[in-house]
Amino acid sequence: MLQKDLLVPWRSVVDNITLGAALTRGVTKADRAQAVDFARRYGLGDFLDHYPHALSGGMRQRVALMRTLATNHDLLLLDEPFGALDSQTRLEMQQWLLEVWAETQRTVLFVTHDVDESIFLSDRILVMSPRPGRIVSELVVNLPRPRTLQQMTEPDFIAIKRQILDLLHGTAAG
Repeated sequence: MLQKDLLVPWRSVVDNITLGAALTRGVTKADRAQAVDFARRYGLGDFLDHYPHALSGGMRQRVALMRTLATNHDLLLLDEPFGALDSQTRLEMQQWLLEVWAETQRTVLFVTHDVDESIFLSDRILVMSPRPGRIVSELVVNLPRPRTLQQMTEPDFIAIKRQILDLLHGTAAG
């Protein structure tokens, strides 16, 4: 899943969720039922037949994530999926992603440039250097789950943030 939702404008919510099946093997009744279930479970049950132009940015990103979930892969690669969203919608989507993750228990490789987002969502963070990109550190995030927005202002969260900022800006003790 990429930063832009890349929804097909002439396909409804359900048809966008089943796009992977449509492109690889053909959409079955089971695929459509799964898409409807995802949409209802994740807050878009009233929008099954709507087209992308009628959806907000957050709704479009949810459809894109449901499309990714519908591939039924154990590993999900999410490349800055919330980068184009405003800060309030981004926080809502992060909380929603944590709920989806708790329910599905799939492994998520989440790429972000947002330090707070990386800490809030992750159990493990790989910090990369600028060009040439290389891993400079691996950090374990031992914050309790389920994660809450209140944790973002607690000392343990701030300490991890300080460590990452030091690594990113070359001030870490080495």
